[in-house]
Amino acid sequence: MRLDIKHWQLLEAIARHGSLGQAAEAIGVTQSALSHRLAEAERRLGDAIFEREGRRLKPTPAGQILLDTAQSILPELHRAEQDFERTAANASYLVRIGVAAFSAYHWLPGFLQSLPLQREKLQIDLVAAATQNAEHALLSGMTDLLLSPFNIEHPALISSPLMQDELMLITHPQHPLAGKEHIEAQDLVNEHYLTYSLDTLPGFEYERFIRPSGIRLRHIQIVEMTDAITEMIAVDLGVSILSRWALTRPLSQQLVTATPVIPNGLPLTWYLLFRRSDNKNSAVQQTRTFLLNWFDRETFPAP
Repeated sequence: MRLDIKHWQLLEAIARHGSLGQAAEAIGVTQSALSHRLAEAERRLGDAIFEREGRRLKPTPAGQILLDTAQSILPELHRAEQDFERTAANASYLVRIGVAAFSAYHWLPGFLQSLPLQREKLQIDLVAAATQNAEHALLSGMTDLLLSPFNIEHPALISSPLMQDELMLITHPQHPLAGKEHIEAQDLVNEHYLTYSLDTLPGFEYERFIRPSGIRLRHIQIVEMTDAITEMIAVDLGVSILSRWALTRPLSQQLVTATPVIPNGLPLTWYLLFRRSDNKNSAVQQTRTFLLNWFDRETFPAP
């Protein structure tokens, strides 16, 4: 093997941060030292791994193969060390779960109560970072299982459909739009629109509903947590288009109201994802099976 572990760490850091300076800071070495390390790796392999694109480093086609592998094997090595430490200490298995896009955990108590007796050897941790940066959280090993309202196409990941959901307009119960059978994009032009991110996610309301209509939202406010958006809507400080399932609890408590978007609605599919390298990790696979079975049995009330 021509590359050492330090070279694989270098590749993963540059792939994640895009520049030598940020990668060096993440690893904890000087930029000069990291530059020499990259040059050493390229000498060992006999060709360039990256090419410059402005101030950023872009992988060559051959280099991309190395980056994909680095993003796959390093979390697995980290996980092996953790498993060794827990086994040596006779500790339980730890599985970290994240929820992408929406900070929705109303399902968690019911799921934990449904676990069989094996849960005594299974510790479930929640990873809040997955809400804002889902793909990185999963690829880096911060989380082991990800509930996501969009699929992530990556060779290092495996996904399974989890459940069907719907994007709906969420308003105060007394809001004028709450009484409509459905809304059109034009209805939102003068509304104070709350969103957790300005990133355009495939399959969400901007791509499927707002942009095709040609309208321009005049009042947009970024609120990075779904719970905070819900609290603002509950006192009539704005509206938003969100997952009906993610707001199961405030909808059932009638703190907010959900109105369909366009006559046929905007269906949303949730997925359960894990790293391909965890295919033989018994704790991750057992928890994945528990989640798939529980969501298959569970029904969520209509708004």
